Amino acid sequence: MSVWLIQPRDPLIFRDGKPFNATPGARAKSLSFPYPSTLAGSVRTRAGMDEAGRFDPQQIDRLLQLNIRGPILVALNETGEFEDWYFPAPADCLALQDGKKSQGRRLWVHPVELATGAATNLAQGRLVSANPVVKQKPHTKAPHFWNWQTVQEWLKQPADDAAPVELSKIGIAGLTPESRVHVSIDAQTGTANEGFLFQTSGLEFSAILQDGDDEKQKPKALSEFQQYALAVETDADLTSGVDFLGGERRMVAWEQSSQTFPGCPAEIRQAIVAQKHCRLVLATPAIFAQGYLPEWVCKNTPELKVNVVGAAVPRYHAISGWDAKKRAQKASRRLTTAGSVYFLSLEGDDQAIERFIGDVWMKSVSDDDQDRRDGFGLALLGAWDGKIKPLEVEE
Repeated sequence: MSVWLIQPRDPLIFRDGKPFNATPGARAKSLSFPYPSTLAGSVRTRAGMDEAGRFDPQQIDRLLQLNIRGPILVALNETGEFEDWYFPAPADCLALQDGKKSQGRRLWVHPVELATGAATNLAQGRLVSANPVVKQKPHTKAPHFWNWQTVQEWLKQPADDAAPVELSKIGIAGLTPESRVHVSIDAQTGTANEGFLFQTSGLEFSAILQDGDDEKQKPKALSEFQQYALAVETDADLTSGVDFLGGERRMVAWEQSSQTFPGCPAEIRQAIVAQKHCRLVLATPAIFAQGYLPEWVCKNTPELKVNVVGAAVPRYHAISGWDAKKRAQKASRRLTTAGSVYFLSLEGDDQAIERFIGDVWMKSVSDDDQDRRDGFGLALLGAWDGKIKPLEVEE
């Protein structure tokens, strides 16, 4: 498996599925981040090209067996080389505004014991909540992507912040949307068609570096910009070069990287084995047969009994697409959002838990084989002691 960096030249458009046709005033809006299937399709298209640059549809069955993991957001340095990983913010973190707008306080959301007389409609598992309960609304500018150092610290030991922290030290809010207004051109006259304006909204893979509340409006040097790219790991035989990605045929550069996806820190591995509990955090959206509830990952290690104790899962997304093999639209399915967190109990010996960690860390845990090959459900693991305390509620 090799890691490839995909660096956009232009803002990229990953369509959200809403109609976009020749109607005047039409708008094409991008998702906030591409789905794994978009990158899987791009990888397989490049792998299926012949020497003349034509795609061979006879290879589709072979190409579907290729494995793709990602995409993961990465930061690049001034020379365009890898600098840091960025993962979706885990859903077991509740960020509240405390102090300046650039600061926030993080609270850990975890399974709790309900008070006497209280009940929920959950069919399985326990309610998850900050403990004690807070009535303050979440921070509107909380980072949606965390840098790797922050992710590691949270996976090792999640805890409520004792004091406000600078959000810029945790991560970034996301990729910056960029809108463009276009006009339809008459092919014969070369002039604009009256009233035929349309708009596209893409994602900028660069941002102005900011420090706290100091927002730089007019950067004076390229060093004041942070460049980002997408990273995917695949066993496909690819070559470096320029290609198109997403809607409107926006250009990107593919380059093989010497980096590898981060391994499981020893401290996390040791804690999971000792405590026989863990947290599973989705680094990419997953597709489960039972909606939000995973099945394959709970049964993949037969000598280990894996139970879902609780889950912090944001609202689901929907996905469809085009099936190149069947030449038909794909059925719409529900995605469990990236950043979702599952609290698991592990019943088995240490060797079985070690195998479980090796089979799950930075691997796809979706229920269907093809979805796993497509990169849906890439997972991280975090420590959890399994202790469940009564929920504290203000009188």
